[in-house]
Amino acid sequence: MRTEPSREDVRDAAFAAFRGVFGAEPPRGLDTAPDDVPDWSSLAQVRLMHAVEQELGCVLDERFLTVGGTLGELVDSACVAVGVTNVA
Repeated sequence: MRTEPSREDVRDAAFAAFRGVFGAEPPRGLDTAPDDVPDWSSLAQVRLMHAVEQELGCVLDERFLTVGGTLGELVDSACVAVGVTNVA
């Protein structure tokens, strides 16, 4: 039985959080950036970060409180926060 989350698990949780905040799939997957989503404001960034933390039960780096970077960078930080070692 697998108990450690995988990068795919973290990605799926981040995509679920993204759908919850923006009501749509990330248009460029992990490469999705704020410029790709018209509604990606500073408030939406905070909501996205909080939603990812809630999905995974972790605390993300505070640098994600400001708009910038890609969804993939958020996933990478979340992987570190939940202790993902299998980056498959």
